[in-house]
Amino acid sequence: MKGKIRTSIVLLVVLMGMGTSLTSAQVIFQRPFGVAIDDLGWNEGRSLGDEGGGWRAGVRRDFDVRDYKPIVEVGQEAGVRFMGLFVLGEMDRLNVVSQIPTITKAGYDFDNSSNIDASQIEVMEYVKNNAAYLEFGIHGVGHEHWIDGVRKRAEWYNLEDNEPWPEADSRAHIEVFKQIMSQYGMGEEAGHSFPESFVPCAYGYYWNPDGAYSTGKLMHDNGVKYVNTDFTHIQELNPPAQATGGFDHGVLVIDRLNYGNPWYELASLPSVPIDSFRTDIIETHWPNWLAQDDFLQEEVNQQWINFFKKVQEHPEFYLAKNTEQFNSQWLYKRYTEIEEKEPGVVHIDNRNMPSVAYENDLLGNLVLSVKLKEGEHVQKAEVNGKSIPAYFEESGYGFMYLPELRRDTFTLTYQLGDNKSGIFVENTGTYNVYDVEESNKQLLIDLKVYGTQTIKLHMPNADQKREINAKNKQLLVKDVSVNKQGQVLEITLEGKDIQGSRDWLIIK
Repeated sequence: MKGKIRTSIVLLVVLMGMGTSLTSAQVIFQRPFGVAIDDLGWNEGRSLGDEGGGWRAGVRRDFDVRDYKPIVEVGQEAGVRFMGLFVLGEMDRLNVVSQIPTITKAGYDFDNSSNIDASQIEVMEYVKNNAAYLEFGIHGVGHEHWIDGVRKRAEWYNLEDNEPWPEADSRAHIEVFKQIMSQYGMGEEAGHSFPESFVPCAYGYYWNPDGAYSTGKLMHDNGVKYVNTDFTHIQELNPPAQATGGFDHGVLVIDRLNYGNPWYELASLPSVPIDSFRTDIIETHWPNWLAQDDFLQEEVNQQWINFFKKVQEHPEFYLAKNTEQFNSQWLYKRYTEIEEKEPGVVHIDNRNMPSVAYENDLLGNLVLSVKLKEGEHVQKAEVNGKSIPAYFEESGYGFMYLPELRRDTFTLTYQLGDNKSGIFVENTGTYNVYDVEESNKQLLIDLKVYGTQTIKLHMPNADQKREINAKNKQLLVKDVSVNKQGQVLEITLEGKDIQGSRDWLIIK
């Protein structure tokens, strides 16, 4: 009964999504919920499919920075860092794409000079500056694959002939992607890591976990940790069952589905009820987030915000704040057993977690929740006698962020009350908090920050005059303030790496 929750006080009705009100505290082990946004990065949306070129975004418009802002604005309201998947070929300022003839129809004759101006710099600066709400992930360079100017589907796997492209060619595509990143100060030389998330173009993924080479190995070798795709498109490779996932050379690959919003359709949300979602991550494409014109964009934003509110209110789903949290919760849900032996005492058995999850740094927080009454809070929560590092309330639920769990058994104890007590981070942002420790009259917080965010630290006698530093200088302290009640220290931090900066924050 892996990834399920067993309890002597019956929470089957909660897990089935019936929303029954609870008369006593009952912990809920929710499925994570995530969204992938494909096809960011195009300069032009018009399809060239009929001309033997790429299909692009399937809308006849030119893109600029205004078309990225809706994703960030929705992320700010929903409290989520959305997974953005970029196609970078049309961002190329130095024609490095022409080095590899399989990337575009033009091959060695590729010339992007007429497609480049200052607007691409504005876009990429916006992406870097808003890493808190928009993840920079990899989708492709040209999206398709060309042989002597003839298009084949798709960039990372030959879907037409059901065979992989030559490994050297795929690795060359990765190197071109890196070179374009560097043109915008987003490369390793500027202190930024390669993307951690990948979605294969047209679902073309070479699943071969037991072989010497696979798409997973290609991506893992370059720093990718998380992949999602639609397994139905590669059935000849015997991928994991639909709505599940598996490991491929250290990369976690999870199945996803589309729920009624076509890849080319503007202002298009999933059309099926949330109860019907079989996968934990759902497919969207860039046009789905955009209105036909600017004056309609606010309405489309609100539709997406309302959608995510419904997800957060759903008893079966937890709206993951970022990709790491999503994948971590997905693994716990699959391999970890939870049993509430009595109200407020929860046994956690994590002994079945595969070693590959630890070897490839795929785990983070385990998130458990309780349904709260009006004016009620989780007043105290401890794992094996140590306070949890973070807590968050939304949509009538109290979300408890447990630290990364090793392969062992644990006991979570929690109490409800009319106030919040103790020292913890209120996880209102899209960062990850792994540990909070008191040592030698100082407080240590282990956390990962994406972009610039404000950390809300609940503690008695909060004082903005405290000395605050990052141990390894991966985080920059930009501002410190205290709320009116003097119980919350608000620390604004900036991460150096757009893929997330992890460090120990030292508060004296």
